[in-house]
Amino acid sequence: MPNYDFECQDCHKTFEVRATIKEMEEGKISCVKCKSKNIKRIFNGFGVCTGKTFSSMSSSSSSCSSCSSGSCSTCG
Repeated sequence: MPNYDFECQDCHKTFEVRATIKEMEEGKISCVKCKSKNIKRIFNGFGVCTGKTFSSMSSSSSSCSSCSSGSCSTCG
């Protein structure tokens, strides 16, 4: 089951939920703090492991202070 990140629009709590696609589609997710259904999904970075390599994607504009592309030799 995938993990999803949310922010409650009522109490502003950010939280992570492990849910099925069906649970997501049916709107069964609510805030863990105040139980509100007024939540917004947050899209964060993710990692991918294929064989012997690992790549990560981030929502930030750069993974180091040396460049703005996030893909220089310093960033890796």
